[in-house]
Amino acid sequence: MWLLKLNPTTRLILISAILGVVGALGAQLFLLLLHFVEVYVLTFIGHYHVIHVEDAYAAKLAPKPFTELHWWLPVATTLGGLVAGLIIYGIAPETEGHGTDAALNAFHRNNGRMRARVPFVKTVASALTIGSGGSGGREGPTAQIASGVGAIVGQLLKLPDDERRLVLLAGMAAGLSAIFKSPLGTAIFAVEILYSGMAFEGSALIYTMIAAAVAYAITGMFSGFTPLFLLPADGYVVHPVDLVWFALLGVLAGGFGALLPAVFYRIRDGFRALRVPVYLKPALGGLAVGLIGIVLPPVTGGGYGYMQFMLQGGSGLVVWVLLLLSLGKMLTASLTIGSGGSGGMFGPTLYVGTALGATFAAFLHILHVDVDAAWLAVVGMAAVFAGGARVPIASMVMVIEMTGGFELIMPTMLAVAIAFVVQIALTRHAKYPTIYEAQVPMPGDSRVHREAYYETVAKLLRDHEIELDRDLLAHELQVAMDHGSGLAIAGGNARMYHVRLRPGSPVAGSEVRSLGLAELGVLIVSVIRGEREIVPNGSTTLQVSDRLLVAASEDTIDQFRTLVTAPLAPPVVAASAASESADSAAVKAASESPGAPDSR
Repeated sequence: MWLLKLNPTTRLILISAILGVVGALGAQLFLLLLHFVEVYVLTFIGHYHVIHVEDAYAAKLAPKPFTELHWWLPVATTLGGLVAGLIIYGIAPETEGHGTDAALNAFHRNNGRMRARVPFVKTVASALTIGSGGSGGREGPTAQIASGVGAIVGQLLKLPDDERRLVLLAGMAAGLSAIFKSPLGTAIFAVEILYSGMAFEGSALIYTMIAAAVAYAITGMFSGFTPLFLLPADGYVVHPVDLVWFALLGVLAGGFGALLPAVFYRIRDGFRALRVPVYLKPALGGLAVGLIGIVLPPVTGGGYGYMQFMLQGGSGLVVWVLLLLSLGKMLTASLTIGSGGSGGMFGPTLYVGTALGATFAAFLHILHVDVDAAWLAVVGMAAVFAGGARVPIASMVMVIEMTGGFELIMPTMLAVAIAFVVQIALTRHAKYPTIYEAQVPMPGDSRVHREAYYETVAKLLRDHEIELDRDLLAHELQVAMDHGSGLAIAGGNARMYHVRLRPGSPVAGSEVRSLGLAELGVLIVSVIRGEREIVPNGSTTLQVSDRLLVAASEDTIDQFRTLVTAPLAPPVVAASAASESADSAAVKAASESPGAPDSR
């Protein structure tokens, strides 16, 4: 093909421009399908009318919650979750949850590869989930849809892995730009979201900028070039003393940014532990969201209309209602997406931040502090997302572009920086520090960059340009096998790992043949027991402290580690109670046995 004959830079520029067109048209198709589901499921079945941004801007004041009960809303949310679950788990299970993580995994682990069906399944499943009242955002689905198209283009053109990854990010930027009308912010987002530290995939920025700019231009032809949200026309001047309030809002936003992933992943893990068919879990999540929506419908769906109310500064809602909306959106988004429904976490995080800023403004007004409520809502939007997603630069630029509030840049910078630092401090030892599980701290922690580093070192060693200390090499190989990505085995996707059987392991004392390793796709290559090395067969019995050399794929090694890991010890009280119960049962059984003496 003629594209392959061009130099890499020229080729990637052309592909990025094409992806800008595809991303914009794909976003329009997704929004059209979303509107269709809203009309025929949420409105017709759920008897709930979605408030859009334009409606909110014209109405000025938000409808007050708790004044009307929406009894049919759970029917719509449950039905949407059920159909979405059947589609997701029947066709492409990787489209469950928020699509941004899937795109990040494709970059870090699969060299920009996705199955061709993913964009199409994600489009339908996300429209069903969000359009029926599920509390999810549009950006995650659009990111996975557009980046999936980029992955398809890379596969069709048989691009090298490094170009394929760049094309994936360009597609993501195009889709997000079309949804949020933020070309610069989404271009930065696509290269910043990969890492939870202050790092960027700088080599992709020129391509994400081109794709985002083209997508924005085409989107403007459909819906104009006005910002996504509309701020009041009258300006507000920031006084030096006001920076105190923006700084305090940054601290609060950092706390909410730490709370959000904790709530989301606790609920996600809870749903994963449920012993019900996976395709039913989105329906259960939808039912829970619908029950909450009976009395608090603003926390269902995308919620952009209520965000517009808050950004206008005069929503008419009291402080405790605004705080309830912030926390309620955190809960319903976690239920929708954590249950396996298809939607994004970006939109709900913006909602949480906007409601937090509006809450803080309402509280200050009670104290007779004169600070513009609309400004605090905008800054809260940026600050919570900057902390929760660890994308301070992108969130700042995106929110300014989405609201047109360019005069807000100074207080936003202050609050975003503080929120980012506070969130990192609060999640330093958290299992899930950000809302994106697939993020890695820095480029050196990404598999694709580690492999590039290894290849560079290997070349230098082959050319005898450097000498490597043997002890250092042995240590690095051991770390890679114990906790890292394993050692690649030539000729396939398997990698070599080192797993130790700890005391309490449920497989200690079991024969290898009883573990079902063939079905799992795992092979125990060697068992190291003390100073001996055993080549295992089906009858080999595993023992505590055995060290296993295991050949497995990246997808199956985690399952194997779960299989051989000792379960958590029960609480002491529970254990004591169980012991007492067992003793009582034993005494009772002994007293009732035929040969037992009569104790009466």
